[in-house]
Amino acid sequence: MMRGRWLGVLSKRGPADYFWVSLICFAGLVIASFMLFEQQIGNLFAQLDLYLPQTPAQKFYLALLVMALLALDVVLPVPSSMVALLTVAALGGVAGYLVIFIGLCLGAWLGYALGAGYLRVLSGRLRLHQRKPGQLAYRLGTLSLVCLRGVPVLAETSVVAAGMQRYPLRAFVVVTTLANAGLALAYSAIGSYLVEQNVLLVTLLASMVLPGLFIAGYSLFKRLRHTPEPALRGRFEVSYDYPVLFTDHLFDLANPCLLQQLKAGQHGRVTVLIFADEHLLQCNPQLAAQIQTWFAAHATDLHLQAPPIAVPAGELSKTAEVLQQLYSDMLDHGLDRHCYVLAMGGGALLDSVGYACATFHRGIRLIRLPSTVLAQNDAGIGVKNGINAFGQKNLLGAFYPASAVINDFQLLTSLTRRDQIAGLAEAIKVALIKDAAFFEWMEQHADALARFDHPASRHAIRRCAELHLAHITGAGDPFERGNGRPLDYGHWAAHKLENLSQHRLRHGEAVAVGMALDGLYANALGLLSDAEIERVLDLLTRLGFNLCPPELTWRDAQGRSPVLLGLEEFRQHLGGQLSIPMLDRIGGSIDLHEIDDRLMEQALVRLSSRDSAALALNQGCTP
Repeated sequence: MMRGRWLGVLSKRGPADYFWVSLICFAGLVIASFMLFEQQIGNLFAQLDLYLPQTPAQKFYLALLVMALLALDVVLPVPSSMVALLTVAALGGVAGYLVIFIGLCLGAWLGYALGAGYLRVLSGRLRLHQRKPGQLAYRLGTLSLVCLRGVPVLAETSVVAAGMQRYPLRAFVVVTTLANAGLALAYSAIGSYLVEQNVLLVTLLASMVLPGLFIAGYSLFKRLRHTPEPALRGRFEVSYDYPVLFTDHLFDLANPCLLQQLKAGQHGRVTVLIFADEHLLQCNPQLAAQIQTWFAAHATDLHLQAPPIAVPAGELSKTAEVLQQLYSDMLDHGLDRHCYVLAMGGGALLDSVGYACATFHRGIRLIRLPSTVLAQNDAGIGVKNGINAFGQKNLLGAFYPASAVINDFQLLTSLTRRDQIAGLAEAIKVALIKDAAFFEWMEQHADALARFDHPASRHAIRRCAELHLAHITGAGDPFERGNGRPLDYGHWAAHKLENLSQHRLRHGEAVAVGMALDGLYANALGLLSDAEIERVLDLLTRLGFNLCPPELTWRDAQGRSPVLLGLEEFRQHLGGQLSIPMLDRIGGSIDLHEIDDRLMEQALVRLSSRDSAALALNQGCTP
């Protein structure tokens, strides 16, 4: 009953009441600690003259010893008050003050480090990191740190507690440094004027007056600096783990690949909705029925909410209207965060459906089923999703990894040869920036790749996907927070060419032109040798890419190339600082933050006016 009454009284007190209570307690503790050793201190000082160091070397070693003792007071039973007073008597007021001040600061910082280290070591074992943060970190306040600096045992305990409770380090250094300065001044004053009959009097005065001065000084410091309240910080990590699988005939009843991914970690029947590229469904008229038959065979575990829903093919799927329709379909079919969406199509469809899944109910489970070469070796592997808006490519989007990516090679066999070859541009790109041996392999198998022979094409797709995935997961920037983006090699011009051609050019075709343009620019800078740029251009032409689209020769009313205006758009896309990956050799790249407009213009002219006979023979481009 009495305890409850006192708690009620204390709860009604304000900060000023706690200030005076703390000050009185501090004074009482300091007085008591000195009264216990008053006689011993007096006797010691009476005989001290016999043991004072005489030479500078002796004083220097004594200073080092005192600093070590005061620093280690946090882990050793050192009578710091007696050591401090003896130091002043032996070294004088000024030197003693500096030595004591340094030793006290070292001890405070060591205690904080021990406390912080102790917390880090034990938090994992005791699972403290799983508990909700309480108020312990704020109970050890500024007044406590200041007032306890002169109290035996509690002085060391307070700094260790500050470290354990994660007291803000910056504030800790300021507070303890000011407190140590005042405490060292008190010791210096007491030691300098110490006589046996007034030890207690001087100690009483120091313990009563100095703490108030220290706190007043700290308060003035905070007002002058306008120190804000310590910020609350939130920190957590999210781990993503998704497989990229390669298979054939995914919806064959004997193929367990998709079933395993849909059932992984799930309990009960899983609801699924499928969005499919309308062009894919048209080219494979039996596909929709095959999908429904497959789901019917697994009806115990899976429920297909509706037949595959057709979505416009290519860049037509990356519009606000299509996104709105995707939301409407998911809402009409009652999808929640435990359902799965399967996205079947090329990179553009995967982008738009992925964006819808990332934002519907703040994230719904997604499995990608890429159906183009470009999607299987690049677009479907990463974590980017988005749509085009306001005349800019991928202006709206989100980073949202799929739960799984499943590449069915058989989906590629119905593609036109143009689409099959276009997707290989990303394989050339990743080889150029990441793997010289892979580039050389592509040179050796260029004819087979141009025919889309299955063994060579399978290897190229898998190796390209492997290199892309390694970069996304191993380069330390999967969500592209920085400006360095080597996987965007050739893409600044490609994005502009796609828009200029109103998407007549496939993405891969535009990337091929962009790589050729940047390769010629690197050659003009001296980064890439003549032999290397010829190897790049030769491989692109052997695979059948047209490196001379008419958009390269366009000029606006001011005589400027619309293609080169894409550099400024790319700068804005990156957030203001230009960062263009540029080859410095086959198999490696560097980032350039400035582009010489004159040299880039020369590279553009050089590319668009290559030898007409070579163009007509290798590319079918009208000179």
